[in-house]
Amino acid sequence: MKHTRTVLASLAGLTLTVGMVTGAASLSAAHPDDHQGHGPDKVACAKEQKQYDKAVAKFEALQAKFAEAKDEAEDAEGTEDEAEATEEVQETKKAKKAQAKRVEKKLAKLEKCQGEQPTETAEPTETAEPTETPEPTEATETPAP
Repeated sequence: MKHTRTVLASLAGLTLTVGMVTGAASLSAAHPDDHQGHGPDKVACAKEQKQYDKAVAKFEALQAKFAEAKDEAEDAEGTEDEAEATEEVQETKKAKKAQAKRVEKKLAKLEKCQGEQPTETAEPTETAEPTETPEPTEATETPAP
């Protein structure tokens, strides 16, 4: 049962990591020219991308460390080292949670930066006059026989 929980926690973390990395890759693919040129906006976005990548790498390392610490804690069950192993699991879990929040913030900053890139604006188009909607008609009642 405990090994199943460890495996499921590791898979959930891996899924989260893959999702974050995939999201960053799709952001990079959506704006492939962001890292080309020397404009201040492009340099800032490159910096944000680098910070995001670094945060994701640290998060992945913490996930691996957490899975390892959890396995060690399970192995140490019933021994003198059980308390120490459990404490390490809790510390690693806390660090992993904090790093996940950092990754979310870095991703938000990266998306904001990429969203602020100047784009060509289209001329506003005229809107058509609203059409009249037909009013509902009252149903005619038939007298009961």
